[in-house]
Amino acid sequence: MTTRDRNSRRPAIDRRDVLKLGAAGAGALAAGRFSGRAAAQDATPVGTPVDAAPAPTSGFATVDLQISAPVTIQYWQYELESKTTLVNELIPEFMAANPNITVEHVNFPYDDFRQQVAAAVQAGEGPDVLNVYYGWIPAYVQQQFLAPLSPDIFPTAQIEADFYPTVVAARVADSYYALPTAVRTLALFCNMDLLGAAGVQPPTTWEETVSVAQATVKKDGDTFTNVGITSDIGGQGHNWWREALIRQNGLVPYSEDNRTLYWSNPEGVEAFNYLTAFQTELGVTQSGFQTDGPTAFQVGAAALHVDGSYRVGSLATAAPDLNYAVVPLPAHKSQASFASFWANTITRNAAEGDKNIAAMKFIDFLSSESVQRRWTPRVGELPARQALSALPEFTSNPRLAPFIDSLPFSYATFLVNEADLRQAVIDAYDQVTLNGLDAESAIAEAQAKVQTQLDEYWATFG
Repeated sequence: MTTRDRNSRRPAIDRRDVLKLGAAGAGALAAGRFSGRAAAQDATPVGTPVDAAPAPTSGFATVDLQISAPVTIQYWQYELESKTTLVNELIPEFMAANPNITVEHVNFPYDDFRQQVAAAVQAGEGPDVLNVYYGWIPAYVQQQFLAPLSPDIFPTAQIEADFYPTVVAARVADSYYALPTAVRTLALFCNMDLLGAAGVQPPTTWEETVSVAQATVKKDGDTFTNVGITSDIGGQGHNWWREALIRQNGLVPYSEDNRTLYWSNPEGVEAFNYLTAFQTELGVTQSGFQTDGPTAFQVGAAALHVDGSYRVGSLATAAPDLNYAVVPLPAHKSQASFASFWANTITRNAAEGDKNIAAMKFIDFLSSESVQRRWTPRVGELPARQALSALPEFTSNPRLAPFIDSLPFSYATFLVNEADLRQAVIDAYDQVTLNGLDAESAIAEAQAKVQTQLDEYWATFG
């Protein structure tokens, strides 16, 4: 089932034709050896939209590009009501500023999205511009499905000066393949009723986090009534360790060229011991408590919980009376957080000619400051451009501001296969917390699995 702008033409690829390829044929290419599925994340609208008409470009050189004749491009993204509704408002504004370009907006349910893209790749059809999870970019580049952004139009220096550092995750080798409209970071959610009852404040350091978790945990015999901190390794826990705790402990988890993994260095193992100790040594949490971390925090049964900026919006709907605060992730030797994003890419279908020009103009438009100012309050994700971080409309929101404050030190993991990487960390955590294996051995095993995939991936580039 697709949803498209009511003024758009029928797309070249029909869903019925897509489904004829079947799960095996359609899934083989995109969900193949090196691709991975990112977990779906809530992004409920927060606040009030900004009443500002978006500029047709964001400062890149697309304004000087001219198409030779009217052209139509397809834009695909997964279905999320807040996103699709806003994009349906933005497309007519873009087309009014670019009257010879028609944009068809096509979207699919999240669970079907990668299969639909895979089928389109296999059929040689599909989108010209694709909204893609950043972690899928390396696999799509390897499959030669994406066209790099022209460095003459989108200079690397300008991209890295205008956007937060997380944007480098859209670069493979020396080329950028995508630009984000918004980003997501992690921060610490604090149940202020539980903290207040224990007479403690939100923690700012590793040591304070331990103290607060110990002060707020409650048990009825051996049964938890509320945990001091959630244990959610399959949710955001693996991201917290990989990009926040490791960096906070003085270690960069990857080499600069993203070819070598350093998890098993002493600083990485120490950071993993810190994470697992909440369960194994301190006894302040439990895996699967109240089903998962977000649920435990939502129902008021967790004092501390690490989660993304999109959670503010979902709590506003699901738990409007919950008394909580948000603070940056507690620091150690330094500060760091994890970031992720969806970004807009150009596929090989629009690699040249008028379609390429139209696609570049549309990506430029979607990444502009004015669009991002509208995006954050409507969708609940953070602006990707550094110039927007000081705007009062964002900094005045006490639950949104900590995430924005974290953007300068937030990092997105280079992903060859997100699902396998995530599972490797989950397995290491279970080995330590359930089977009593030492963290050094568990992390060495996890690193070996992921390093093998990195080696195989980069071998294809020579």
